[in-house]
Amino acid sequence: MPPERLTRHEISWLLAQEARGAAKALRTEVEELRTTADPKSIAPPVETTLDALDDTIEMLSQLNTRAREKGRRGRIDLASLLVEMAPNARVAIAPGAGTEVFGEETELRRMLHLLVGQASGRAPGEAEIDVTVRRQGDFVRISAELGPDTAALGELESRWLSRMALRHGGAVELEGKMLSILLQADGAMEQREVTELRKELEQAQQLGEAYARELASVLSAGDIRTEIPPPSRGDPEHFNGVRALAAAVHRGLRGLTDTPAAVQELLTELGSVAECSLDAERTVVDLSAILRAVGAQLEPHANRAEVTIGYDAGRNIMLKTAETTLEVLVRNLLLHAIAATPRGGRIKASVHRTELGTALSVCDQGPAVPEASRWDVIRHQIDPTRLGRPAGVHLVLADATATALNAALELRESTDGHTETWVTLGKGP
Repeated sequence: MPPERLTRHEISWLLAQEARGAAKALRTEVEELRTTADPKSIAPPVETTLDALDDTIEMLSQLNTRAREKGRRGRIDLASLLVEMAPNARVAIAPGAGTEVFGEETELRRMLHLLVGQASGRAPGEAEIDVTVRRQGDFVRISAELGPDTAALGELESRWLSRMALRHGGAVELEGKMLSILLQADGAMEQREVTELRKELEQAQQLGEAYARELASVLSAGDIRTEIPPPSRGDPEHFNGVRALAAAVHRGLRGLTDTPAAVQELLTELGSVAECSLDAERTVVDLSAILRAVGAQLEPHANRAEVTIGYDAGRNIMLKTAETTLEVLVRNLLLHAIAATPRGGRIKASVHRTELGTALSVCDQGPAVPEASRWDVIRHQIDPTRLGRPAGVHLVLADATATALNAALELRESTDGHTETWVTLGKGP
């Protein structure tokens, strides 16, 4: 029986694809000749001819697209399709590997028909043939051994099969007498991207935690690398030391490229602390409005941690203070509470009027800290993870900015047995 041949439509499509590639290569070579040729020489006007050639190829491609038979497009199981079109074939399938690809059924059926027919030298339904379908990494490989007439796969058919495989993100391989088509498996690229993103996220989290632990350990050890003496409780020099360290770390790391998102967030916090000052101008601000605005900025961060933020703050709670430093304080209080709260939990940010002044409190759902250890946890002089608290530097930065505002930060135990961070600010404008 004569070998399987291409149809006129398939031949015209193949020639259009090859003509497109040849025209593109010709245009590239003409441009190279034009740039390297002697400027005094007169080059023939070939642009018009090349444009006409491109237009002709484009029209031919459009005709082929219109004439092509429309078929079902979607997720196609190649093993099922092969068994359906070649019932006499002995099909070897790797179970559980996944042999689905995404494409048009008519095109895939034609490719398999040509592969099986040309490989055996017979029509797919006339005699028993051996075909293997298996998953190979991100591809599905369909292999059939060439028949006794190895010239049955003509040059034109081989070129068409290669072009179609390339169109579906695959390739055609010939190894010995084994002819194979490799097609990209359905969802392989998306799965690979998800896996790579997960790896990058894990690396970023690990790197961010490592930076946070290192910075926190330096702060707790008092190794600030400035000439400022170790600060005492309530001493503004504590803020100056933390600010100097934050500025030094920020300058050293901000020039790095391709830093993970966790490190970028840490650099942002350090940079904001470095810009604060004890001599900042005091203005009248609405504390409740600042609390809600900062909380709205951190909402995406809270959503990633699967934590919600609730508020118990009235309106027009005015306070005369350094607005930028206050925003940094609120931001670090909320970040610390988010890190301390387990997934699915809720934190509560409140503003109170007390006899001592306006108080800002953030209650998380992390474990309570024993009273004897609370000050050591604030200054990170003990490992907070031993008490179930987060190891980040946000509480240290919050304490330093509270000092810059001449406020007092303390840890308390809430009525439900969790930790509440409490900052007492001024009495009003």
